[in-house]
Amino acid sequence: MRVLLTGASGFIGAHTARALSEAGHAVRALVRPTSDRSGLTDLPVEYAVGDLIGAGLTTACGGMDAVVHLAGLTRARSEAHFMRVNGEGTALLAEAAANADVRRFVYVSSIAAHGPADHGQPRDPAEPARPVSPYGRSKAAGETAALARTGQMAVQVLRPPLVYGPRDNALLPFFRMARWRIVPVMGRGENRLSLIHARDLAESIQALLESEPVPAACFHVAGPGKPQSWRELVEALGRALERSVNVLPIPAAGFVGAALMAEAGARLSKGPPILDRGKVTEMRQRWICDHVALTAATGWEPRCDLDPGLRETAAWYRARGWL
Repeated sequence: MRVLLTGASGFIGAHTARALSEAGHAVRALVRPTSDRSGLTDLPVEYAVGDLIGAGLTTACGGMDAVVHLAGLTRARSEAHFMRVNGEGTALLAEAAANADVRRFVYVSSIAAHGPADHGQPRDPAEPARPVSPYGRSKAAGETAALARTGQMAVQVLRPPLVYGPRDNALLPFFRMARWRIVPVMGRGENRLSLIHARDLAESIQALLESEPVPAACFHVAGPGKPQSWRELVEALGRALERSVNVLPIPAAGFVGAALMAEAGARLSKGPPILDRGKVTEMRQRWICDHVALTAATGWEPRCDLDPGLRETAAWYRARGWL
């Protein structure tokens, strides 16, 4: 299958490009001129230069059988900026794909688009979306835009939870804090969340792409094992680093204050804040999901347990001087 992969130069994209290439698919990567392609250099990947705001999308989609859409913002200066890229950018890509007669469109969204779990139980992926943050609302807008093209191509949405693994820089600060034996958590750190290793996520994307097309469908995906509380995740980080790590409980108001300071600093630097109030709102929720529907549709099962996955991630960080 000829597959256009957006976000290929990113963390999840590099894992997905490898999984698709090793499965025999011909991958064309949509990249910006300044994209770091180091994660793709040993793969037989064709490059198309463009971005989600419309530049190069028509050419990039030409001759493709499928599009896997991973690109997007996880940090932004404002909700409008999130919407411009994650919402409107997805709409432009879906339009270009439909006009190029692409047959399959897989949009890798986020569990944040669907909303937090009720009472600690996974929600049915078909239930209405209830996002609670600017990021979540922008990913939900992207889902709506992609699914609107269902009559022109087979569109499927995949919603992962927290993704970790080699090349990730989102969980890296927590590894670095754990190295110094103390990690702050909100409240008592009892909110639970699902996680998935990037390699498992890449293989789930591949499985969905290769499965029999179905009408518009949304799937959740998660790694093996039970969801972790923030306390349990900190303990797992300690095991990965082979040291005891202490949890530092901080009231939610403390995180809000830190977010306000980060937002103020970002306004001065003209860049996205490292923490904002939307992320704090997300941290106050339970982000629990499963892979039951996806497994039933594709036969895919996650393989990477949390402890070995975190040890692999820590080793990768150390080998490259990140940790």
